[in-house]
Amino acid sequence: MRTQLTLLQGGLVVLLIGSAILFLVGSTIERNHRHHEAAAKSSEVSGGEKSKNGETAGEGSKPTESHAVQASGEAGATILGVNTESLALSIVAVVLSFVLAGMIWLGTWPRLVLLAVLGFGLVFAAGDGRELVHQLDESNTGLAAVATILLVLHLAVAGLAAFLLRPRSHSGVPATEPA
Repeated sequence: MRTQLTLLQGGLVVLLIGSAILFLVGSTIERNHRHHEAAAKSSEVSGGEKSKNGETAGEGSKPTESHAVQASGEAGATILGVNTESLALSIVAVVLSFVLAGMIWLGTWPRLVLLAVLGFGLVFAAGDGRELVHQLDESNTGLAAVATILLVLHLAVAGLAAFLLRPRSHSGVPATEPA
C-alpha cells in the first residue's frame, strides 16, 4: 500500500534532493577550480625556474617536491583523518541524501529516519558553515554563495525533520505517521 505523503514530508524530500544536487554541483566546481589553480602553479614552476647555469628549466628537469605533493593529493581539511573534500565522500553524501529522501517518501521507519535526517542536516550545516568561511577567506564569492544556500537548505532540512519528529498535537497534525 502506498503511503500518502503529507505536504511537509514532500517538502523534506524536495529539500534533501535539491541540497544533494547543489552540493554535488558546488563540490564539482570547487574541485575543478582547484585543478585549474594547480595546473597554473605547475606551469609557473616548470616554466619560470632557472638552473644554476642560467638556463630555464625544461623537459629534462624534475618537478620540485612541493609541486609533486600538490599534484598528487587533493587539498581540503581532514577531520578525524577523513578528507572532507574527497570525491568519494562527496558521492557518499549525495547517495545518503537520496536514500534518506527515498525512505521519507516510502515512510519506512519514520521516527528513526527523521532522526537520521536531523543529524544529517546538522552535520552538513556545520560543514557548510566551515566551507562558507573558507570560501570567503579565499575571496571566492560564487562558491561562498553556494555554501550559503547549502547552509540554509541543510538548516531547513534539520528544522523540518525536528518539526516532523514532534508528537501529535491536539490540532490533528501528524508527526510522522500517515493519517
